[in-house]
Amino acid sequence: MDELWSQLQGWMALYGLKVIGAGVVLLLGLPAARILTRFALGLMRRAKLDETLVSFGGSLLRFLLMALVVIAALNQVGFQTASLVAMLGAAALAVGLAIRNQLSSLAAGVLILFTRPFRVGDAVEVAGVTGTVAVIDILTTRLHTFDGRTVVLPNAQVFGDKIINYVATPTRRIDLVVGVGYGDDLVRAQEVIRQVLEDDPAVLADPEPTVAVLNLGDSSVELAVRPWVNNPDYWTARCRLLEAIKLRLDQEGISIPYPQRDVHLFPAQAAASS
Repeated sequence: MDELWSQLQGWMALYGLKVIGAGVVLLLGLPAARILTRFALGLMRRAKLDETLVSFGGSLLRFLLMALVVIAALNQVGFQTASLVAMLGAAALAVGLAIRNQLSSLAAGVLILFTRPFRVGDAVEVAGVTGTVAVIDILTTRLHTFDGRTVVLPNAQVFGDKIINYVATPTRRIDLVVGVGYGDDLVRAQEVIRQVLEDDPAVLADPEPTVAVLNLGDSSVELAVRPWVNNPDYWTARCRLLEAIKLRLDQEGISIPYPQRDVHLFPAQAAASS
């Protein structure tokens, strides 16, 4: 017992202060890490960052701060933290190589949440998919398509492709092409279409609607009809204008031709004699 007690005293003399120092580091460092994390979360929320980004950033900051506290405590008791840091770095590199695609989506998700090319509820076209944004996560973006499907896209694919936001501006132009027969009164057809646009309550006066000859097609003179409407009225106004233009042109006796081909038949004997 005397020998054991003397060994214990020697151990306490050698390591006691180091263990106490490590305990103090843990007792002070862990609460400080939590306080700093809450402070950082408060700053991010006051900056009105996306809650997904706030949650992810807070979790990452908390992990890093606590890792630093634990490493500092181990350093107090004489543990070779340089080797531990090297091991953690090697492990992080191995994990990073294994999940590099997910890391690309993670980085793209952070950029999406910062740059805000679209928001939840926007009608967009991304990576060849058109729909309404339902959820923006740190790794994926979920769209509800207009035919009732749910499409989940990796953020790396979303941010690396063309993004079309259909509701980012308050107004939107409707692009219509109306064909008029070559034998019909072209000027009267334009007047009728302009009157239809003026009568529709959704069509804006500014910018002024455009009705102009677009192309001389194979079967018709093609008119470009370009009215502007408020973004929420786009689809209903587009369908209503197409119907109204067709009915008014029919009332005026102006035809909307369809592609056709004339076939001329020659008797075989006449063809041979010629």
